[in-house]
Amino acid sequence: MIRPFDLWGQRGWCNQEVVGESNYAKEIRGVLGADFKPYGSEVEKDVRLIPEPTNRFDPHAVRVVHGEQTLGYLPKDQAKVYSPPLTALVNQGWTPQVRARIWGRQDENWDGRRRPQFVGSVALDLADPHMIVPANMPPADLHVMLPQGRAVQVTGEEKHMTHLAQLVSPQGECWIYVTLHQVEQQRARSTRTLVEVRVNGEPAGTLSPATSAEMLPVLAHLSELGMLTAARAVLKGNRVKADVTLNVCKASSLTDAWLDAPPAAEGARPAQQPTTGSPGRDVAPVQQWRFVVPPGWPPPPPGWVPPQGWRPDPSWPPAPDDWQFWVGA
Repeated sequence: MIRPFDLWGQRGWCNQEVVGESNYAKEIRGVLGADFKPYGSEVEKDVRLIPEPTNRFDPHAVRVVHGEQTLGYLPKDQAKVYSPPLTALVNQGWTPQVRARIWGRQDENWDGRRRPQFVGSVALDLADPHMIVPANMPPADLHVMLPQGRAVQVTGEEKHMTHLAQLVSPQGECWIYVTLHQVEQQRARSTRTLVEVRVNGEPAGTLSPATSAEMLPVLAHLSELGMLTAARAVLKGNRVKADVTLNVCKASSLTDAWLDAPPAAEGARPAQQPTTGSPGRDVAPVQQWRFVVPPGWPPPPPGWVPPQGWRPDPSWPPAPDDWQFWVGA
């Protein structure tokens, strides 16, 4: 069973170009379908990013696939930095996927046989490599991820740096899973109800009183359904100062259909840095892609996946040019 994982950090525009499309013009034309217009057609589709560690031209190669059709590859310099996190996802049993803009037209130039040539291009909605996968594991309990939308600043992170400093990435920013909880804050002469933001079960700050008042009805509604409220957040900073910013839509933007049947998850999402010593948070890999060796290579053990940096033995015969190393399990 293929289990897709939508890479994080997608912003709604496709600016990562794919290379080698001229070799896959037929496949790109097929994606555009029967509504293709000779002067130019464009569609948006989900595509999969498949690392190819045994590619004879580049062990870091990343193939772009729609359905069963190859549409091109990431540029070589980009593939080198994207291959490690993508390979980690595949090894955990997930299929990395992103939104792609696929465009094509009939070229006005004519070849020697007086036939128009199809020209196609593919661009991906792909964030920086360190921002495509969250840095921590998802909540272990049944939870609902709030839809993305605006940026909401968390306050009071400075009180929780001991915990947050462990998640800050070397690049200075990363995505993280957070959960939202109703708490009572004691003041000098009164108490007030706020939304507390937690990371891996530990407090990371609170939302402002105004934002808390907006979000509390959503938390209460999901709690009545037996679900924990979760969200995406960006953690920026270093080991002495960090900021947490949620990426959530306004409560008033949630539709009745979403509120009636919120998409629940059970803690089955990958992470770059699995938290150790957290019972119930390890995700058992579910194989969805099978590595297939070319003719003349020794058969690998069942379920074997090439580790990062692996190279085939030079004494083995070269793989055919069109050999597909990864096939759906």
